[in-house]
Amino acid sequence: MSVVELESRELAIEGAAGGGLWSDAWSRLRRNPGAIAGFFLVIAFVVIAIFAPLIAPYSPRAGNLALVGPPHYCCPGPTGQHLLGVDQQGRDELSRIFYGARFSLLIGVVSVTAGLSIGLILGSIAGYLGGFVDSLIMRCMDVMLAIPGLLFAIGVVAMLGAGFYQIMVAVGVVNVPIFARLLRGSVLAQKESDFVLAARAVGVRRRAILASHILPNSVSPLIVQGTLAMATAIIDVAGLGFLGLGPQDPGTPEWGTMLTEVDRYLQSAPFLAIAPGIAIVLSVLGFNLIGDGLREALDPKLRGRVGRFRAPKAEPLDERLVPEVSEGV
Repeated sequence: MSVVELESRELAIEGAAGGGLWSDAWSRLRRNPGAIAGFFLVIAFVVIAIFAPLIAPYSPRAGNLALVGPPHYCCPGPTGQHLLGVDQQGRDELSRIFYGARFSLLIGVVSVTAGLSIGLILGSIAGYLGGFVDSLIMRCMDVMLAIPGLLFAIGVVAMLGAGFYQIMVAVGVVNVPIFARLLRGSVLAQKESDFVLAARAVGVRRRAILASHILPNSVSPLIVQGTLAMATAIIDVAGLGFLGLGPQDPGTPEWGTMLTEVDRYLQSAPFLAIAPGIAIVLSVLGFNLIGDGLREALDPKLRGRVGRFRAPKAEPLDERLVPEVSEGV
């Protein structure tokens, strides 16, 4: 048997033993207890956001001042009718938490998607074209990265005006340089690969090489960063809302806005700060756990990590199944 036939047989055995990159990553992800917990938290918040009108016991904007109590007193704690109590306007805190998941997740998804889309375009162009275009785009990204993210978002909202859609734009702009620089590095690493050089040799157009060969092999870091950026976006949205740069209607059930007027009631009604704070922490924790799990599943350097979720080692190939190669070959 020739060497070529022997190598082809070994490749066939390896291909039958394991799947592709994404199937292997999914297999590792399912064995990661942290990622499973993250998926559970995120799915729980998504279900709450979608079915908030059905599961919320009260309207998030309907207040009842009779529940607040006498003047200079706020607010009655959890009761059988209001499991998390009511705020200073007599609105049910649990219902506002449920509806607040809609605003936080929606702003996070839209802003991260916008930042990812623009960063994908800029990063792929800079990494593939190189030269002056690369230097120009990356220097602009460096200037944006030199400004702290939350401070940059505050500046964008101050320029556009406070509001719901302005927060989306601000958080999306903050994420653009992160995705652009990350994708540029991946494109530079893939640009000189053998399969790209082979595509150039057979005359494939540059645009087709970038879209069909380089980008599909460069998106793994973006997926990981996208989940981590969702966690950061939720924190930024809550921070901007707390600073009064979010929705201007104080009745809007957004987690950061709910914290705006809580400082004066921290001693008499600490649950008004604890409830939305826990919601923010759990949602951010869920996305962080998913991001860490995806990074461990997709990064080749982390695939050999010791742990309960490490993939089982492949059994050694039986030497009797491998034919001997004659010395004359």
